[in-house]
Amino acid sequence: MFLFRDLKDFIKSQNLKIIIAADAEPRVSKLVKGKSVLTIPAGGVAVAFDPIACASNAVFVGRGKAEEENLSGSKRFTVEDPRGNYTLNRIFISKEEMDDYYYGFSNQTLWPMCHVTFERPEFKDNWYEGFKKVNQKFAKAIKEEIKGKTFIWLNDYQLSLVPKYIGKQKDVTIGMFWHIPWPTWEVFRILPQKKEILESLLSCDFIAFHRGYQARNFINTIKREFEARIDLETNRVFFNGNVTTVKNLPMGIDTDLLSSHLEKDKEDTFLAKIVKKMMHLDINDNSDKRFDTLFKKNKIILGVDRLDYTKGLRLRLLALDKFFEKNKNYIGKVSYLGILAPSREKIYSYGLLKKEIRDLEKEINNKYETKNWKPINIIYEVFPRDEILKFYKNASLCLVTPLDDGMNLVSKEFVIATSFSADPGMIVLSQFAGSSIDLTRALIVNPYNIEEVANAIKRGLEMNVKEKVERIQTMKETLEERNIYEWTQNFIKSTIQANKQYD
Repeated sequence: MFLFRDLKDFIKSQNLKIIIAADAEPRVSKLVKGKSVLTIPAGGVAVAFDPIACASNAVFVGRGKAEEENLSGSKRFTVEDPRGNYTLNRIFISKEEMDDYYYGFSNQTLWPMCHVTFERPEFKDNWYEGFKKVNQKFAKAIKEEIKGKTFIWLNDYQLSLVPKYIGKQKDVTIGMFWHIPWPTWEVFRILPQKKEILESLLSCDFIAFHRGYQARNFINTIKREFEARIDLETNRVFFNGNVTTVKNLPMGIDTDLLSSHLEKDKEDTFLAKIVKKMMHLDINDNSDKRFDTLFKKNKIILGVDRLDYTKGLRLRLLALDKFFEKNKNYIGKVSYLGILAPSREKIYSYGLLKKEIRDLEKEINNKYETKNWKPINIIYEVFPRDEILKFYKNASLCLVTPLDDGMNLVSKEFVIATSFSADPGMIVLSQFAGSSIDLTRALIVNPYNIEEVANAIKRGLEMNVKEKVERIQTMKETLEERNIYEWTQNFIKSTIQANKQYD
């Protein structure tokens, strides 16, 4: 297994300055007892890069939140960590820029266009102008950090114009990881700004996606839009004097860090009380004061998601409704606990989704609830990672049923966490989640097929311990072999090899 120290040694051997850029940041500033302190957020792509930044002593360029501007005292500072320090360089943007760049073009144009969920993208010129301005700010901050032999690692759709604004730089290698799906050309061609974005991405030396079909969609898009020479054997695109290599590299997780958290895990009676209150259980019943016994006694089906139409939340609730309709013996014995992180609430479609979920939750509960039990329990809250791991470890079943998802790290984290239980949970996983290529022993379903998902729920709950242990252990071993450090090494190696300067 490739570990943190191995990655650190590898990066040192390359003699590179590493600059990582993403829309979010791996550490956030919070006011604690009158002092500004750095904390690690609960989740997200940027958080996954925290150990990578430590291993590489990188400069991380990310968008800071408005409330942090006065807390940190500086836009650029050192993040001190016993594993290795790195520099955090924050970009701050105005409210108007945030509306256009983030809520507008990023998440009402690119996001729905790239996900096959039949949510119509919107196109507004002012959104794109704001998007360009923020991408220029990122590029400016990155260029100021370039010194000598430099490796620039850009992340995701929000920064798709940054390669263009950086331009060709001596001794600089640029890699882009596109974390969300890439649609077919038939979908992408409707984007008014398609050529500028594609030209920008083809300024990179290397572009990677989670899955092979996403890389193929990208290459086919280039083929249909440009007179570019494409070598299909090597997946290299020759365009405007530049050579870009395209590849799929499924992202791993930090299995070592998760395991260390779980090994020193202590039961939390306070968290158990929160869950009891949330699920309308008797908070004074001391027989269930431990979190693990509470979960096992009540057989919890778990869902952990951002509130997003790509996650298949409505169809998931309909599948749970079908499950209870077909299996009335489970009424009063099994509960669904959905933890939804509020997301992009300024966007109309997200507010509408929240209302739909609440209405459907109420409708299903009215059908089946008893005096002391409800089948569907949804909380809109962000829990710290340590607490989320407790949920994962003790759930009987986890439902991860997105309609389209680049990867889905929740599914991978669940497998690691539940492996620490003598009677592990099982996972029902959408075939449209990128993680399904690694988690082949999960119960794979089509989330649009409500009957199939309902049957998988029953199968997962009734699976014997021996089979669950075997399935979970097999998937855990796969995740340990393909962890985030191995993934990082592969990405850096592939990008360097793609750059002719390093041939």
